[in-house]
Amino acid sequence: MNILIADDDASFNALKRMIFEHTNLDCSQYKDKYLKRRLQVRLRANELDNYADYIRYLKKNHGEYDTLMDMVTINVTQFFRDPSMFKVLGNEVIPEIIYNKTNSNRRVFRIWSAGSSSGEEAYSIAIIIKELLGERFDDFLVSVHGTDIDDGSLIKAKIGAYPIDQLENVSEALLDHYFDYNNDDDIYMIKDEIKDFVRFKKHNLIQDKKSVNFDMIFNRNVMIYFSREMQEKLLMDFYDSLNNGGYLVIGKTEMLSGEAKNVFVPVNNRERIYIKEKD
Repeated sequence: MNILIADDDASFNALKRMIFEHTNLDCSQYKDKYLKRRLQVRLRANELDNYADYIRYLKKNHGEYDTLMDMVTINVTQFFRDPSMFKVLGNEVIPEIIYNKTNSNRRVFRIWSAGSSSGEEAYSIAIIIKELLGERFDDFLVSVHGTDIDDGSLIKAKIGAYPIDQLENVSEALLDHYFDYNNDDDIYMIKDEIKDFVRFKKHNLIQDKKSVNFDMIFNRNVMIYFSREMQEKLLMDFYDSLNNGGYLVIGKTEMLSGEAKNVFVPVNNRERIYIKEKD
């Protein structure tokens, strides 16, 4: 079957409204070009010719919404993805946060992995903090918050079980220390000493209420799918969510835009690490 997708703006917009009504996913936050690529995959999989056909298909097959959500919000990830960034994080940024908190007698340490997918980034950050604090860990109130819009990814994150290919950047020492190997399923389970201070919950970055008082926010390779307007809004939301002197980390293919260029100061341009200036 030679599938041709009709360039029908009316049907495309109707489809976006329909998706929002059934999933609460606001498709307007994504670039149309990206969204159409994701929809094209589902049209071809279901041997449909155009958006109008897909609307009729969704009305009869509600389970398709779950598959579509996975396609739109998909986020490829693994532990310590982008090792050079994590090296700067472990050698410079987090030690600086710990030093400042120690000197000012502040012990609460809050980190947000926004768009955490199945948890690899959040757990990677937690492992670094655990390593750096060592015996001083219990002197601090550390919490790592992982959020995502996809229910399936959040379930995987909470379970904390991963195949070896997700752990290729994890050293043998860290693997032995923070993971248990399940021989029956050939997977590695993150240990409770890490899971105990990592929390996952569902959160829509654009629509849901902002959390505040974070020392560091990670939002890597998520904004590239958003429209410029949504990117600018999201960056300022992160600004409001950070403590003074807090850090923002974005993906290497992403850039600050809008007002965010004036309120975030580069710490490491190559690694896309920025700091919120103190008032």
